[in-house]
Amino acid sequence: MKKAFCAVVMVGGLILSPVLATAAAVEDFGLHLYGVVDAGVAVTSVSGQGSHAGVLNGGLTDSLWGLSGTDDLGGGWRSRFGLESGFDPSSGQLEDEGRLFNYAAWVGLGNDTYGEVRLGRQRTIGQTFGNALEIASWKDMGMGATFKASDNFQFSNMVNVTSADWNGFQLGAGYSFDAGDQNRFRSNQNTRAVSAGLKYESGPLLAVATWDQLQLASSDSAAGAKRPRAVQLGAAYDFEVLKLSLAWSRQQNGYVGLDGGDPDNLGQGLGPAPFVQGGTINAWLVGASVPFGPGTVLVQWSLARPDWQWDNGMTARKAQVATLGYTYALSPRTTLYGFAGYASNYTLDDQFDPAHSHTTRVGAGVSHHF
Repeated sequence: MKKAFCAVVMVGGLILSPVLATAAAVEDFGLHLYGVVDAGVAVTSVSGQGSHAGVLNGGLTDSLWGLSGTDDLGGGWRSRFGLESGFDPSSGQLEDEGRLFNYAAWVGLGNDTYGEVRLGRQRTIGQTFGNALEIASWKDMGMGATFKASDNFQFSNMVNVTSADWNGFQLGAGYSFDAGDQNRFRSNQNTRAVSAGLKYESGPLLAVATWDQLQLASSDSAAGAKRPRAVQLGAAYDFEVLKLSLAWSRQQNGYVGLDGGDPDNLGQGLGPAPFVQGGTINAWLVGASVPFGPGTVLVQWSLARPDWQWDNGMTARKAQVATLGYTYALSPRTTLYGFAGYASNYTLDDQFDPAHSHTTRVGAGVSHHF
């Protein structure tokens, strides 16, 4: 019996040795595997359309997995890369069936003193800086519902440059050669994006200012579309007993993230035709998180006021999105949550619904980080 046990131990050691050696080698190279699996159950109701109940993909945050790595080049220099893929835990399918690393696929060089440059598919500076102001990221009802320049979107063929942290200040700028993935040979046939931002973060204070603009492909401009642009300003302060966030945005001539609805079949998610052809949206956001019992209460409200008229001559009404939720951390990696949201004159697909629909959603779930 003792000989059999020793044999099992020896075989196990032979099997595990290559695995442990590989893990050590991976650690030496600075390779890091991470991700989030987030799923819940929600009931969504839209006036005039009925209700739908089912498993919700990413109630609190998107489900994804990623690989990142760093190589120390000496003298304060380093090379880095990031690969990130979104998926639907309710079905196991990729979020974007035509793209494995839909959230990120970039490589970059950086220096502790000067900053970093990244090349590849990634988020814009405006989205990255602006999204830091978000308090409640509930699925389809977070900050990105009305502040579309801070929604969860990425552009391909992009160069992002960010400065190092200078006494709390950080600058960033980026340019995409083909934001719409047209993949055409001539540059004026591809939609190009410019994004810039300034962020100040010191202790409990965060302040953000961003600017984004698209230069649309010639085919889209010929259809009457102008240059979409967005400005965002905001600040957040953590009082310990309360974290408060305030923000304002002006969006013109369509959504700069190509992440809005397309009710008039203009293409690329620019939004409704009156908006794309010269309309403006002014949006405001207020959010607060309050420690309560073993968890945290999250409250967020945003209002978006359009200035255009629909084709029937009626003035577009302001849209509002309000949410109330609670998160409870079972551990540093696992969080339970529940939330309720209400949106007026707004649908999750097209925003600014001319039929003045109202949308409600109630859900609960679990989010696990690894």
